[in-house]
Amino acid sequence: MGLFGDAMQAMYHSGHYGYNINVKKTAPAVDPKEVPEIADLGRLNRTPNFKTWSIDSPYKTAEFTEKLALAVENCDLEMADIEIKPQIDGRWGDK
Repeated sequence: MGLFGDAMQAMYHSGHYGYNINVKKTAPAVDPKEVPEIADLGRLNRTPNFKTWSIDSPYKTAEFTEKLALAVENCDLEMADIEIKPQIDGRWGDK
């Protein structure tokens, strides 16, 4: 895509990291929007049963995981209850 593609790639990825979080079925149902530390991690969407979350965050994976671990300490969930899956978004040809 050349120069335009490179510019769009840089603009799109500046400050955008997507994460899908799956909560085990046996874990307590916690609405992540009700936990301020989780809500502060980025733009958050969740399924009605709170078992799948999607977060667009400004944090890279290591920092995001660390911040999520601290946030989880303030609710009924444990880190063993959740699985973090970084998203790969190919809209602008991720590199």
